[in-house]
Amino acid sequence: MKSSLLSVLLSIFCVYAHAPLQAQDDIPIIQSKISENDKTNKTHALLEHDSTGYYVMRFNNAMNYAEIEHYDTLMRRIKTYPVTKKYRGYVGAISIDTSWYLLYFKYRENSTTKAYEEVSLFASRINKQTFQLEKDSIVLIPPFKMESNYYKGNFAVSPDGQKILVYDYEEEGDIDGVRGLTNEINVRVFDHNLEQLWERKVNLAPVGRVKRVVAIKKLRVSNSGEVAILTDIFRNQRSYSMNNITADPTLFFVGKEPEDFFRYTPSLGEYFYNQINFTFDDGGNVVWFGFYSRHKYYQQAGIFYIKINADRTKVLVKKQHEFDKEFVMQVMHRKRMPKMIEPRSFKLTHWRRSEGGSLTISAEHQPYGLHNFRSHGVMLFQFDSLGEISWKRYVYKHADYAQKFKRFMSHYLFTQGTDTYMVYNNGIYSDGFARVVKIDKEGKMRRRVFVLYNNQTEIFTPNVATLLSDRRLFLSFEERFFQTYRFGVLDFVKIFEPDPK
Repeated sequence: MKSSLLSVLLSIFCVYAHAPLQAQDDIPIIQSKISENDKTNKTHALLEHDSTGYYVMRFNNAMNYAEIEHYDTLMRRIKTYPVTKKYRGYVGAISIDTSWYLLYFKYRENSTTKAYEEVSLFASRINKQTFQLEKDSIVLIPPFKMESNYYKGNFAVSPDGQKILVYDYEEEGDIDGVRGLTNEINVRVFDHNLEQLWERKVNLAPVGRVKRVVAIKKLRVSNSGEVAILTDIFRNQRSYSMNNITADPTLFFVGKEPEDFFRYTPSLGEYFYNQINFTFDDGGNVVWFGFYSRHKYYQQAGIFYIKINADRTKVLVKKQHEFDKEFVMQVMHRKRMPKMIEPRSFKLTHWRRSEGGSLTISAEHQPYGLHNFRSHGVMLFQFDSLGEISWKRYVYKHADYAQKFKRFMSHYLFTQGTDTYMVYNNGIYSDGFARVVKIDKEGKMRRRVFVLYNNQTEIFTPNVATLLSDRRLFLSFEERFFQTYRFGVLDFVKIFEPDPK
């Protein structure tokens, strides 16, 4: 089915207030009062927090109107500022360095040819004194005519926040289960003021391959402005549903000049590689990780870890870790281990770098559901800087709910020092609760409930949770019928103090 342009572009980019949530008496959480949805319907992001409090961006469902809400340090709302006057097709808000921007697209549909023409993407800076959009917008993608009905784009920010990557491509979208299928991609790199540094249109297909065989997975930009592109390159069959291996995971490294082009395909063996991601570390090295299976692209028999040096001349680390029998039985909820069984349907959800070069990742079990969103457990792994697994854990949180409750059912992962934390909901009705899990550097795991859902209807929304610079966590809560909302700040360190001896 042909996607609408709008839906495609939206894929881009210790004090208590009145009427508190039913937190336990010793939980250090600050809460705002309940607010009713009025002109806005959903919280987009916490843009910033400083000595004056918290600045939260909210949109309406159509994403053509936005407001910023300002809360003080005790979560009392100070004022709401309407940001938008023109009803444009906004695709999100971003905070870069000390500036805020709204992103929006424009296009013209040719009624005769049914083609989209003059498609473009802009960034409009928000004035922090008036909270209004500045008059002049910044062109991120100049106007062009779409040749395909399947168009994708997104942006990425470098680890130091000083480089911004904006990319887009037109894909061949008629193959079931294969997304991002294209040979060519446009990449543009900007500085923190959104001044364009360079742009290129890059062909990623092997020499002589005219047919589209490259599936775009992820893009990142380094502190130096180098772009890395994670792909699958299909062999003969463009499918992930076959019983034979059809694709090879490949990383491309692209710079400003034509000669700045390097391709790396690892020799890890003949496996079904899936749920792959990568990150730049502070030194410019690339850490690449994901799962593999012996049988299917949606199954996970083990996990791999690769580190490539900043000069792209040497593979520093290459490790594969097969899941042991005890871990698989725990994840699969089995008392005995049948032959050839593997965990399945785990989606790589979060990754976090932390002290000493370690990397922590989470993968959530989300089996296919036609009518319900399913969230049945989370696998957690921490790698040291040499690619060895420091610890692995499994957290069970079974839940099947209607798709409209999907926003409540994932999780948020973050690290603080050598400790790892995860917050999530265990149910959303009267017998449900929100919980935080702490895992120390030795892999010791502790759990703590921070909100009970017995006598209220505001549910914690993991996708808006934000780690603050003062060792606390910004939280968003929504009423399960989406009529009201509120915010909170949780001291996740104090919640576990004192640690038992």
